[in-house]
This record gives sequence, C-alpha cells and structure tokens, in this order.
Amino acid sequence: MRVQPIDLTGDTDGVDVARTPMGGLALIPSFQIPGGLIAILLDRDSLSAGIAPESLRAYRDGKLLPAPTVKVQLPCDDGSQRVLLALPGAISGPIEFAGIDGRAIATANPAEAHPLIPRRLIDGLDAAGRFRLTRQIVDSWPNLFHLRHDAGYARFCRRLLKELVREIPAAQPEAAMTRHLALVSTAAADSLGEIAEMVVVGEAGLESARYRPLRSRRSRLYLMLDRASARTDSLVVVLGATDFCLLRLDALPQTPFLTWLQENRPLAAQMRAFVQRSLGEAREDDGSTAALLRELSFFAPAQERNLLARKSPVTAAIDLLVADGEGGIFLRGWVRDPNKLVAAAQLRFGDHAPIAIDPIWLRFPRPDIDKAYKGKGAAFGFVAHVKDAGIQRGQASFSLELGSGGAIDLMVRPTTGSAVELRDLVLGGVPGERLTTDALANIIGPAAVPLHRQHLGTRQAPDVVQLGEPVKRPRFSLIIPLYRNLDYLRFQVGAFAIDPDMKRAEIIFVLDSPEQRADLVHFLSGLNQLYGLPMTIVIMSANFGYAAANNAGAALAQGEYLVLLNSDVVPEAPGWLTHLVAPLKRRKNVLASGARLLFDDQSLQHAGMRFTRDAGGHWLNLHYHKGAPRDFAPALESRKVPAVTGAALLVRRQAFLDVGGFTEDYIIGDYEDSDLCLKLRAAGGDICYTPDAVLYHFERKSINRHAGYQRSVAGLYNRWLAGQRRDGAMQDLMARFERKRGRA
Repeated sequence: MRVQPIDLTGDTDGVDVARTPMGGLALIPSFQIPGGLIAILLDRDSLSAGIAPESLRAYRDGKLLPAPTVKVQLPCDDGSQRVLLALPGAISGPIEFAGIDGRAIATANPAEAHPLIPRRLIDGLDAAGRFRLTRQIVDSWPNLFHLRHDAGYARFCRRLLKELVREIPAAQPEAAMTRHLALVSTAAADSLGEIAEMVVVGEAGLESARYRPLRSRRSRLYLMLDRASARTDSLVVVLGATDFCLLRLDALPQTPFLTWLQENRPLAAQMRAFVQRSLGEAREDDGSTAALLRELSFFAPAQERNLLARKSPVTAAIDLLVADGEGGIFLRGWVRDPNKLVAAAQLRFGDHAPIAIDPIWLRFPRPDIDKAYKGKGAAFGFVAHVKDAGIQRGQASFSLELGSGGAIDLMVRPTTGSAVELRDLVLGGVPGERLTTDALANIIGPAAVPLHRQHLGTRQAPDVVQLGEPVKRPRFSLIIPLYRNLDYLRFQVGAFAIDPDMKRAEIIFVLDSPEQRADLVHFLSGLNQLYGLPMTIVIMSANFGYAAANNAGAALAQGEYLVLLNSDVVPEAPGWLTHLVAPLKRRKNVLASGARLLFDDQSLQHAGMRFTRDAGGHWLNLHYHKGAPRDFAPALESRKVPAVTGAALLVRRQAFLDVGGFTEDYIIGDYEDSDLCLKLRAAGGDICYTPDAVLYHFERKSINRHAGYQRSVAGLYNRWLAGQRRDGAMQDLMARFERKRGRA
C-alpha cells in the first residue's frame, strides 16, 4: 500500500498521540470500554486532507476486520459525521485504516488503548447522533457482544447516559400490578413516535422490557416493569423511532393495581386492554398474573359499546378522525337512522363554517352495529376525506342535521399515533369488497399517501453488521429483504453454501423489522460459523416496506448484477445464478431476467409476468402458466416476457440505479416489481424469462404477517396506483406481445 502520513488534531482525553507515525502512518487513538470492547473514534477533528471518516475501511494483517464489528455514523452539530468503530478487545495487533482506493491512511493500536471517558463520545453530537449512540450502547452492543449481564459495561452505560441527559426525570410510581410487575409512568414527548424498545439499565446489567408501553390519550406513557430488573436507582431507556427518553427509578409503587384503577377511571378501558394484551400469554409459577386477569373481569369489566343510547331514534359514532399531515382529514364512522330523520351530515371545527360530509362519503353496511342493536334499523358505515380541513382550529364535532333544522352533535377526538399507524388505520377503513375505484382515488389514496410519505421521511441511516470477510470484487450481489418471517433462512443459506457460484456473490440481508435485530444477528452468526459464507446485515431504522429495503441493499452492493430475492425463495440446485445471468451475457440490451419458480407441490408459480385487465378494467399482474406442472412445455422455453417477479429477479446494477431503483410510494409490498420492469423497458431494455434457473417460492409467507396488508386495502390501492401511473405503457407493451404471439 502507498503510505501518506496524516496529521491528527483534537482533544484525546489526555492521550498524547503526538502526531506520532507508526510505520509511517498517523495514529488514531483507541479506547477501552468495560466488557472487553475497544472503541475507535474518527471524525473531522481527527483526520485532515479532506478525508471523509465514514469512507474509511479497517484492516488487520491486510484483511478486513472479522465479525463481530460495528461501525456507526453519529451526526454532529456542525454537520459533520463522527464514526464510532466498536470491536472485541480480543482482536490484537495494529489496525490500519484505508480509503476506498486501498491506500493506507492511519493506524490504531488497541494494545495501547486508554479508558474511554463518556464525554469524549458525546460532545458535539446533535440530537440524531445522541439518539443513535444511545440505541447502540443499550440495544445493539449488548446483544452483539453478549454484554447484557456484564456489570462493568452496565456501569459504563449508566455513566454515559447521565452525561447525555444531565437532568433525568424520575418515573412516577403508579401501581403494583402483580408480585413481579410494577407500573410507572412519565410524560410522553410527541417526538418519541412509535416505541421500538425499552431497556432497564441496572447496576448488574441491562434487560429489555418484555412489555411495550401504553401511550394514554393524555400523552402519558405507562411502563410495565419487571421488579427483578427494575430496582430502585435503575435507569429506564425508552427508544422511539427517532428519539429516546431516559427515566430514573427512585421508588417502586406500592398501591395495588385494582385500587389504582378505581382511582383512575378515565384510563380504565385503555389500561384493561393494555394489561390483557401484555399479560394474556404470560405464565408465572405463583399464579399472580392469571389472578390479576381474572380479577379484572370482575372488578373492572368492559362496558357495553354503545356510543349513544340504544333507545335514541338516531344513533351514530366516529371511529377515526385522522389528520393526514397535509391539511386533510380522514373520517370513519357509522350512522343508524331507521326512521330516515337525517337530512345531512357535517364536520365542524369550533365556530368555523361546517364542511358537508354526505356529498363525498362512501357508504357501506355495518352488520356489527346492526347486531348490537338487534337488527332494529339497518346502520351504515362511511368514510370520507376532507381536503384543506387541517386549516381549521378548535374542537371537532360531527353534526347530523335533521329535516326540521335541528342537529345532533357528537364531539370527536382526533386519532393519535405515528404516521405508519395512522396510515394503516386509513387503509383498514373500508372492507375490500366494498371499495370502489372512486373511493381509492378520492378518499383512501389522498389520506394514505401523505401519511406514507411522512413515514418514509422518518428514515435514519441503516446500521450495518458484517459477518465474515466480504467477497472481494463480487460479480453478484444478492439482496434479500426480511420482514418478521425468518423460517426459510436456514434452508436458503444452506442451498447457497453448496453452490460454487456463491464464491463470486455477496449476500446482503436487509432487516425491515428492526425489533428482530438481536435474533437475526445471532441466527446468521451461527450460519456464518457453520458454512463460512460472508453475510452483510443491513438493519433499517423501522419498517419502510419492500421497495425501500431493496433500495437500501442496492446502495451497498458492489456486484455487477443485483439479484433481488425473497426470503421465502430457495434454489433447487446449484448453478441457478449461471443460468439466470445467461441472457444478459448474450445480449447487452437485456437488462433483467427472471427464474422459473415452483410451489412446494411442484406446480409452477412463475414463468414470466404479463399484464391484463380484470372485469372492472383494472390492470393485474399475472404469472404465465401459474398452477401448471413444473415441466409444462411452454414454461420450458427461454423467451422475452413483459416483466418478471421480484421474488427472484436479476438486473444489471447500473441499469437499476439509472432508473432510480424501486419506486417507494407503493405501500408495504406489491406491484413494485412490475413497475421496475416497466421502467427498465422505458429505458430501452428487454426482459427475459430463464427456465433453467429453478427455485422454490413459498409465496407471501412474509407479507401475510403484516397487519397493514392483511387487514387493509393496501393491495387494491397499489393496483390502482400502478394503473394510474403505467396504464399507457402496459397497454402498448401487451399489444406488442399479442401481435408477436399472433405472428407465431
């Protein structure tokens, strides 16, 4: 390597690195962290000559550092990035840092590491940097480096957290729930968003809380803590999507839970549901949890759900009032009017002019309400989206105008939650069989799209964990998004391990359910040790959907070809990559190819994709010969096709980047693959189906676990959006393919 010394500047906590070169290279200070970790800090105050610290790579003995190592970027107040590299203290010998050109720049010597002063990590970080640092030390590092029960590391975390938050508020003791569980509370800042993790940092170690907190309607957070770990003087870290809060436990509550519930009646319904959801499957030897659940049913039974009196001639309720963040309001409710007394429905905000709802609403049956009222007059549900309603101020009310001029007013509470929670509520607002195209275009779409966009805007830079030494100059980059379902990884990685083609491939797993981080890293670390296959794990900061996950993986990929693969796809035999890339090697204008996919019963799942209209005129993605025997003759022909499925799609990396990758405004995961194929075709490329590449596809095993998809109209919305965006392209493409088939 060519060597060029670089001066170091900045405070080193008393460590005189003296700008002293080691072997001609400048020395970057390294620090000891209790628990056997070494930390290496790189920032713009430590390197000169315009070197970006985040672009550096670390080597030992000429090879990239072995797993486990973690590199995290921490944004600073001045707009720069500080890079923190953590590695086990067992790694010996100097570590060299090189730029992307391979030129050695600096070195660190863990053998000469000094104890790390927490202030060194914290000074200069902005809010996002402090959040990312907190998430690393209390969540990521303890899992990856097995430090949860290390008392020395716990004491270091406590010191650092107290430096991060100088005035730590005390948790409010609320109730002794069982012999093992305590309920405390704190004010909940809106910036927390959806709670991702809660960690108790005690003197002896760190423990993840088993129960997600409850956010009350009064913006208070209620935490259920295990008394075994949450002792007096413990610190509690609550990690949200982009922010965190820190609490100290000065005292644990003594008031019995049922007594507390009687004194806090406004919270009874929420707290009852919270306890039942959290403890419904809990098992304790002394039976106190089971006893609490049984006692709740007697001392605090659920009230009958009648929002208005049963004998009233008109009854109604509002289930949802969701602000879409761009001035609009989504409304969902029901009205029961057996005597036809209601002449109009309006939404009011304080003293502002009313907004007429009935001209724009979609009505549909509500048999659940009919049942509650014993069939005495049919009820109807409705949804509506009001544009520019967000400019209104004051208490919202839903007004039913009567024929005489009188009105029935219902006070309405705005529905609260994160953008993704509200988006899924909107998508779940209408039964799929009752949804019309107009409702998608004018009600569901206008409300869901801005919320989806807001959710995408909360993305943080993903964390990256490298297992094994990366493949040098890979030809293929396999990108495998993961969401909840890890059932098939053992089989998938096992198939990779016996395939000689994988020596030229890098494997990039993108975890879109970050709450599974510890489980996935542990599981894949075992497979890495078993098979020796290098793997990169990209952990998204939250669930942002199939398109965003693939794009994040593609941003890190180095191969000439991207291989987009579902986690529930398993190759039948080695050599499938060679077959899949063959059409692209033969012809430069072929930009992508797809495989022959089989169901587990040996029938065909995919032999290329085509577009066709259903009876309602909507465009559908259909797979050629789906359900036919695996060796059905037409499916054994290598040929050009309109599109291929993203479950197993090979594409030239540069072509993928040139068209902007996957379009991310499809919600959760559907139609992105056909959209990508149409973009590649618009760029002048062809797409081929390759029957010799055979893989099994255990279809939709991950997406079926997504509540936002299973119980909503997300698929119908994506179908509508694809038709709106690509109608002409699909029409022309299929006409061209039909003409070719006719000539044949």
